Amino acid sequence: MAVQISSMVDSRTRAEIEADVIADYRAASPRSAALHEAARRVMPGGDTRTVAFHAPYPLSIAEGCGCRIQDADGRTYIDLLNNYTSLIHGHGHPAIVAAVTAHLPHGTAFPAPNEAQTRLAEILVDRVASVDMVRFCNSGTEAVMNALRAARAFTGRDVIVKMEGGYHGTYDDVEVSVHPDPLDPLSGPDHAPRGVLGTRGVPANTVENVLVTPVNDVETVERLMRERGDDVAAIIIEPVMGAAGMLPADHAFLEALRGLTLEHGALLIFDEVMSFRLEPGGVQEHYRVRPDLTTFAKIIGGGFPVGGFGGRAAVMEQFDPLRPAPLWQSGTFNGNLITMAAGVAAMDAYTPGEVARINGLGEQLRAGLRELLADAGVRGTVTGYGSFASVHLGVDKVRSYRDAARSDKGLARLMHLSLLLEGVFAAPRLMMCTSTAMDEAVIDEALGGFRRALAGTLPAMTG
Repeated sequence: MAVQISSMVDSRTRAEIEADVIADYRAASPRSAALHEAARRVMPGGDTRTVAFHAPYPLSIAEGCGCRIQDADGRTYIDLLNNYTSLIHGHGHPAIVAAVTAHLPHGTAFPAPNEAQTRLAEILVDRVASVDMVRFCNSGTEAVMNALRAARAFTGRDVIVKMEGGYHGTYDDVEVSVHPDPLDPLSGPDHAPRGVLGTRGVPANTVENVLVTPVNDVETVERLMRERGDDVAAIIIEPVMGAAGMLPADHAFLEALRGLTLEHGALLIFDEVMSFRLEPGGVQEHYRVRPDLTTFAKIIGGGFPVGGFGGRAAVMEQFDPLRPAPLWQSGTFNGNLITMAAGVAAMDAYTPGEVARINGLGEQLRAGLRELLADAGVRGTVTGYGSFASVHLGVDKVRSYRDAARSDKGLARLMHLSLLLEGVFAAPRLMMCTSTAMDEAVIDEALGGFRRALAGTLPAMTG
């Protein structure tokens, strides 16, 4: 699908292109602009989700159907974000709608278990070899919080090791080195990063019990565990790091983590909140590395708020209320009927065949993006695995958070707005994913939008 984008170069400067794109965006979305201003009067920043904001203002989405969404101004987009990877079947999947509709007239949440809760737990236990037992909560943040608590209780230790750039929700203990500036001396050198608080309001002493290491750097994590391994309760990692740039971990690195945790009596936690969609049994199935605990969220709720965590029976049984001193884990909407029913429907429809199909669509997307960048002579690279893709502009190779952090964020923001103008909805950081509502023709259509957006901003990319 070679396209001669380079012939479309004009003489505008980067600043002029940015101004033109923002003006076109404003002209195309006046209703979204008005709704954003109304929202700002009652919500700081006009939303309750920081990641969803982008300048000059985010679109207001009115509805979705399949792989497409429509904004308040009536413009339609291919949804390549799927609520940050959570909508595995796109919008309004008939089986999910039917399951929810069937249950709604009979109640939504009760102070007692329900049958759908057990069924969804059975699905997770059946699919994920490392999970003997599971419990539910309402978000990935809660899933991680409870998994870390379980690890600390089980080991009697306090220290957690996480990957630099790893995002595990908004729990205080994982708000460390989520997006540090590689040029800030406080972050330390590439080969020996130091933990820095990811946001104000987190206790300063959090970094005493949360250590960071680069992904895919076996030597550094080995050194860290030699020095502090006997204090470590758990190492937590996304086997494909989402917010850091869709970065797959090396098989050898994950095997090293498994070996080090066993050697030092610590637990290994895989955060599969995002990556569970990548293989029928989570991406751990592909790597054949079995963690002690796994966290879930996103696709297991069928589009409703959800979280889950599970693992070895010996660790999970700490939550059994029949034990003399059980770990306490509760929540008003944990395992609520509607989320569980939607989750069962979503997982039943997400068969191994569908996993393979949308992973193939992801490969088609990544290959097409790489070809477009190369044809245009734009410096950049594409990362991802399975149904995930991410574009990094201004860098040649990305294997770690710091590699991704050195990409050109200004160009990414410009490209994001340009993609919206071409009818392609991606994350502002140019993260994308496929869904079962898509086929090869939809991916080709999305790549066409990317080609047009790239052509319109090419002087900014190459000047």
